[in-house]
Order: sequence, then structure tokens, then C-alpha cells
Amino acid sequence: MADIEIVKGEFGDSYDITIYDEATGSPADLDNYDTLTLTVKTTDLVTTVLSVSLSKPTGTVGVARWAILTANTSAITVGDFIAQIDMVDTGVTTRRKTQYMTMRVLEKLD
Repeated sequence: MADIEIVKGEFGDSYDITIYDEATGSPADLDNYDTLTLTVKTTDLVTTVLSVSLSKPTGTVGVARWAILTANTSAITVGDFIAQIDMVDTGVTTRRKTQYMTMRVLEKLD
């Protein structure tokens, strides 16, 4: 099982990813970050296959939400990938990245 699993060709759902503070083990405070971007690369980390903006749902702590669009899952191939979330404040004075996450794109069952 991968950290993130989606199905090729399926869209319209939201995928919530909770980001934890490694020092405390609690969900991370994302309030100071204005831009959250999920980047997905091939397992050799050479080719970027997807880059999408994430939102912070109101009333949550440490949650980054990916509203999956049709273009997100139609362009990506079935297989295994590496993903990472980049968090940046407005002035780009603070930038943090999550650890690498495994991502699996599954074939849609008909």
C-alpha cells in the first residue's frame, strides 16, 4: 500500500493529506503557509508527472486537500511514483517540504 493511492481517470473527489510535525508528532500548523503544492515525480526523481495546488480546509489542523480534477488523473500513467508537498509563505521567506511519500496510480476497474 502506498501513502497516496488514486485511480486513473477518476476525479471529483477530495484527497486529504495530514502533515505531521516531526518534533511533536502532532498535526503541523499550516497557518503561515499560503501556497501548498503537491509534486509527483517518477521513482528516479527525474521527471515531474504532476504538480497541483492544494488547499487548507477551514477548521482543520495540518490538513492539505487535493481537489482531484479530470486533468490530474487522465494525464498520469498507471504505476508507482514519489510525491512531496512544498509549503511556502507569501514572501517566500519560509519554505518547507514534507518527506517523500509513495504514490500509486491504479487502473480503473470497469
